[in-house]
This record gives sequence, structure tokens and C-alpha cells, in this order.
Amino acid sequence: MSRPTVKSKKRDKRIIIAACIMVAVCFLAAVKLLSGAVDQYYEKKMTVCIDAGHGGSDSGATSTDGKRKEKDDNLNLALKVRDKLEAMGVEVIMTRDDDTFVELKQRCKIANKSRCTLFVSLHRNSSATGTGFEAWVSKIPKRNEEELAEKMLERLSQTGGSNRGVKKGYRSATANNYYVNANTNMPSILLEVGFVSDDSDNKNFDKNIDEYAKIIAEEIYSEVS
Repeated sequence: MSRPTVKSKKRDKRIIIAACIMVAVCFLAAVKLLSGAVDQYYEKKMTVCIDAGHGGSDSGATSTDGKRKEKDDNLNLALKVRDKLEAMGVEVIMTRDDDTFVELKQRCKIANKSRCTLFVSLHRNSSATGTGFEAWVSKIPKRNEEELAEKMLERLSQTGGSNRGVKKGYRSATANNYYVNANTNMPSILLEVGFVSDDSDNKNFDKNIDEYAKIIAEEIYSEVS
């Protein structure tokens, strides 16, 4: 049997090196392509948590005659916001989609576990004399939640109703923030869509609920897209 010559050994070495380089190039190209596809997927993946406040045994605030319950208005609006967002291609996680009681801790857990981009909790306000729209964000706002809340309020108030502004923290000194704002990992807004205790606000709510949902959905979309 003839032994390999020095020349043939060098040729074989060059072939092996070329093959290794080709494999490495193909591997790096595949990694880059896959990485790009994953990045593109997550860039386009928009997940928002819509929280219909109260529910089930927790009716929230009620109208002056006791017939109207905040929990029902919250859910009706939340479902409309969900539908409009989904039509825009946004994935929506609901903390509840029926008349069910969900603890505050569980609402935050749902949003955090799903790694949502944004958390919006829908409510209706109540007081002896109050009227209009307001929003609550963290005492130390998370990223741009304050600016988004301002845009929502500005547009909502244009439908009829006063803009009570964006407020930080909690309405009393018993806590720094509302629970859902304090315990969600993403920017979060607690939005008060009129006063259930005010007849004029209730009439506006019934008349403009589709427009409210459209405004809220559009502002959310502009933020997460």
C-alpha cells in the first residue's frame, strides 16, 4: 500500500479546512436567520391585559338608585375594547370576561405571567358630586404610562365630560399605589370612565360606550405597536 505524499496531505488538509469554514458559515447564517425571525416575532407580538374592575360578589360602586352596578359597565366596556384591539392584531389577555370575582393578586398574576406589554384596568368612579374622567398611575410612573393616560383622558373628555387629569399613587394615605399599579411588572393604568353616581355621566357612558372603547383601543395600539 502506497503512503500519502506530502502534497496529498496538504491537499486533504485544505479540503478539511474549507469544509469546516463552510459548515461554520452555514451555522452562523442559520443562527442569524433564526435569531432575526425570533426577534421579529417578539417585536410584532403585542400582548395587552385588559382588566374589567370588580365582578361577581364585588359590585363596585352603584348608581344613586342602586340599580346600576359598576362591575357591569366595566365588563361591557372591557369586552368592546378587547374586540377592537383584536381586530387591530393585538393579543388581549382578559382578567375576566364574565361576571366573576377575581382577586387583585390574581389579576396581577395573570398579566405578569403572560408578560403583557401594558395593563389597563377599567373602572367607573363614584362620589357625591364628582363627574368626568380620570386616571391613576404609579407614584413613580413605570416608563410612559403617565403620557399614555394623558392622551386617553384628553380624547375621552372630547366626547363630553370633564378631564380630571392623571393622578399618581392612591387617593388616600393608606397606600402608595393602587394594588394593580403596584403589583404589575409592566406599565399600568387604572382608568375611571365617568362617575356611575352621576346621571349625566351614565347617559354619556351609554351613548358613547363604543366611542370610549375605540379611543382606548386606539391609544393602546399606538403605544404598543
